[in-house]
Amino acid sequence: MSKRIKKGGNEMLLKGRTLLVLVVSALLVVLAGCSNDSVNVSASKDGADYPKRPITLIIPYAAGGSADIQARLIGESLQKQLGQAVNVVSRAGGAGATGMNAVKSSKADGYTIILTAVGPSTLTPNANQVGYNVTEDFFPIAQVSEAPYGLAVNGESTIQSLDKLLDYAGKNAGKATFGTTGAGLHQHIVMSDFLNQIQGADMEHIPFEGGAEAVSALLGNHVTATMNTISEIIPHEESGGLKIVAVTSDERLKDLPDVPTFKELGYQLVGQGAWFGIMAPKDTPEEIVNILDASIKKALEDEAVKKQFDNAGLPIQYLDSAQFTEKVKEENEKNAKVIQALNQK
Repeated sequence: MSKRIKKGGNEMLLKGRTLLVLVVSALLVVLAGCSNDSVNVSASKDGADYPKRPITLIIPYAAGGSADIQARLIGESLQKQLGQAVNVVSRAGGAGATGMNAVKSSKADGYTIILTAVGPSTLTPNANQVGYNVTEDFFPIAQVSEAPYGLAVNGESTIQSLDKLLDYAGKNAGKATFGTTGAGLHQHIVMSDFLNQIQGADMEHIPFEGGAEAVSALLGNHVTATMNTISEIIPHEESGGLKIVAVTSDERLKDLPDVPTFKELGYQLVGQGAWFGIMAPKDTPEEIVNILDASIKKALEDEAVKKQFDNAGLPIQYLDSAQFTEKVKEENEKNAKVIQALNQK
């Protein structure tokens, strides 16, 4: 009897030890899993494993335009650098608001970003209630390009300088006009703010459906002047059809060495041109933004990419995340004031 009891006790003890070993092993597995999860979360937060799947690069315009061209050129370079596909997706509508809202509402993990521009970022949300504020809802990653504007008059006009244009506007109230690509668009904002600085300079704004129409109207002497992107008017400057009296860039352009800048003529503008830049949702980890910023910079320094931008008439003007963030903030505030003033007229 005692031997059976002893034997049974040993069996129970053995079973107990086995159970204890199983429990401890299970706990170790759980703890190891938690530790791995912590490492994965940490890696995700510091960008160590980014990107591990395809990136979606949205453009807030229809496919085929300058935004689409830039997005695809940069996307191809990012794909080579980061080892993941970059899918360019068009989300047009609402003067850019559709695409901006799509990114705003996406997960802030670096996998949905947008190549936006000055209009959808700092004009559309200040002109209408569109559901987002660029400085509150987005994290600027990098500026990609900026196309300066030129103020032009008809090549046969007696007005061949900015001073003469302003003098004409002052003496011909109600007669002097300027055309742009459309009401409330950036050229309109920049020109209107400029004219507000000049006492007595009265020029009526004539909006057109795009830059080509505005240029055609000037060539036909239907407006006194137009403000357009340089690429739209420089061919007509070269042929003598138009005369560019000033450009919005900080320095004279290499293709227009004889044309002065507004700055050197003593005028400060609310903006210098039509810029494009890449942004992410506001809570995107800074480490991921830094990875994207550095990759975009490298893309824009690539000779093949630079040549393709040049062929498309897109001047590369890179700004890093900090610089771009400051620029967006400043222009958003300035443009908001100009838009409010225009709405009160």
